[in-house]
Amino acid sequence: MKVLTTVLFMSFAILSTSCGNDDGNSNESTNGSFTAKINGTNYDAEFVNGFIVVLGTNISISGSEANGNNVVINFPTDAEAGDTFTVGGLQFIGSYDSNNGDGAVASEGTLTISAHDPEAKTVSGTFNFIAEPLASGGTSYNITEGRFSSSYDEL
Repeated sequence: MKVLTTVLFMSFAILSTSCGNDDGNSNESTNGSFTAKINGTNYDAEFVNGFIVVLGTNISISGSEANGNNVVINFPTDAEAGDTFTVGGLQFIGSYDSNNGDGAVASEGTLTISAHDPEAKTVSGTFNFIAEPLASGGTSYNITEGRFSSSYDEL
């Protein structure tokens, strides 16, 4: 049941953050910053979005590049500055969706909250995780030096 819940949650998170109207305008607004290294290569998201998802219990922050690469992190809405979450127990879930259609979900990793203001709906922190492929034969991704700062909305 835990695996099914994780897969359903990640499917929703990936779909809700990677689909949308892309009119090709590279000057679209962003809600913050989202950077990391993916397998040693710098990743600097051009589009950052944040939402409260799954019955208001998790915040989902995504960082997307114009080419379609997308990193999503999810953590509890009651997270406070100084909290550290590890993959497992659905407290911290990370995923990577490559523009080649390769998707991967975190198998291990951590996320630390640096600041969180629920009234202003802003949050920042650091993260790292190893994402294992969803499909057999897919690629594993080592996501390191992750940093984010974002506002978020309730869906």
